[in-house]
Amino acid sequence: MKRLRINRVNAVRFFPEYLIVVVFLFSGCVAKSPPKGKGSLELKLPSSYQSKLDIINSDTNWIKQISKDGKLEKLIEEVLLNNWDFKKAATNVQRAAANAKISASKKYPKFSGDLGGARTERSFLGFPFGGDQESSETRPTVSKALFTSYGMSLDMNWEIDLWGRIRTGQEAFIAEFEASANELKGFKASLVGQTAKIWFSLLGAKEQEELASRSLASFKETQRMFRDAFDAGNGAASQIRLAASDVEVAVALLEQRKSQVRAVARQLEILLGRYPGGVIEAKGGLPEMPPPPPPGIPSDLLNRRMDIIAAERRLTAADRRIKEAKLALFPQISLTGSGGATSEKLRDLADSAFGVWNVGGQAGQQFFRAGEVLANVKLRQIMKTEAYIDYQSEVLEALREVETCLDNEVILKNRWNALVLAEVNLIEAYKRSVDEYRGGIGTSMNLLFTQRQMLSVSSQVLEMRRMRLENRINLHLTLGGNIKSKQ
Repeated sequence: MKRLRINRVNAVRFFPEYLIVVVFLFSGCVAKSPPKGKGSLELKLPSSYQSKLDIINSDTNWIKQISKDGKLEKLIEEVLLNNWDFKKAATNVQRAAANAKISASKKYPKFSGDLGGARTERSFLGFPFGGDQESSETRPTVSKALFTSYGMSLDMNWEIDLWGRIRTGQEAFIAEFEASANELKGFKASLVGQTAKIWFSLLGAKEQEELASRSLASFKETQRMFRDAFDAGNGAASQIRLAASDVEVAVALLEQRKSQVRAVARQLEILLGRYPGGVIEAKGGLPEMPPPPPPGIPSDLLNRRMDIIAAERRLTAADRRIKEAKLALFPQISLTGSGGATSEKLRDLADSAFGVWNVGGQAGQQFFRAGEVLANVKLRQIMKTEAYIDYQSEVLEALREVETCLDNEVILKNRWNALVLAEVNLIEAYKRSVDEYRGGIGTSMNLLFTQRQMLSVSSQVLEMRRMRLENRINLHLTLGGNIKSKQ
């Protein structure tokens, strides 16, 4: 058998006419990202936020500001690389991209190739004519013949998007992909912020542990002072009991602080994708407060918050779905064609003289579908209403978060200033109460009360410092600020 060789030029000659049609129709409109709808937000936004901040200097790269040693930046890189929730969120974007790509393929013709052969035996009654006409048992003559055929074809089926239904559906998928991509950006920012907050919680827990350790040493020193006074005949046994009680309470508090350090360490290790053994090290104290970001105006959130942008994209996609459903009421027009060759000999398939081709068009419209199309339009309208409600709620929630963070900036700062002053006074009061007790002019109860108050307020100062850092991170996130990292 000769080797089959197909000339590409001859193959094109089989169907030149509809290739011209394909090129002409491919030059039509291409689906793009649908524009944002007008008047989609009902709420009237004010020209400024209710809470005011004095902004002197600001830098959007807040991670670098609060991570002088680069430890936090390294942790964020590891989280973005190994966090399982982030990987799962990334797959949602990949799924949306795949759906958009599948929808884009519908506007192109579908080609399929076929190469086959058949061998058929047929029977013919009464051929050739003849036989004994006078015989009482006349039997018809049966002739048989063998037929062999080979065929090769390239077939095409193409629904022409004359009304734009396929393009509208693709635009909806594009908007949904953009929504998923913006949701991933928002999740990344939230994950970075969560990592920073847990890291600060770990640093704060370590400082609380160190304070509890110092408190234990301080209460032991007080207990020793009371025992020395008792041995010298200047103290009472009840004072020693009270001091011993404070020591045991300090021991219990120290154990609690150590437990909190391990618990926060496990939270961070989960984010990092590590085994939650609670062994991650945290050295150094809480960083200094970075300057607050400029809040801008409320309308800025519509273009800065990834969750709001995603909600708007889903609302736009829902609007396109309605148009797509309505366009399904129009007739569907399709173009079919095939080109190839057929012959009794396999080697002739490469010869253009045996070529065959056909092109056909079809327009169809289903007149009765039991209300399916209209019901689908109604369903899409309901889905748009849900997306519209989600968009309005997303904007309101974002505004609430910003106003809350701005308000907290002022409140937490005032609380911080008050507690710092209280701590300074209590430290001085504790020093004086110790001197007064040793000098015989102070009471043991005053010393114990001052000591307890001082250590309690010192713990509150540390916690307030962590809360201010956490709120500062929340403020950056709620304003939709860019989070710069190496990922």
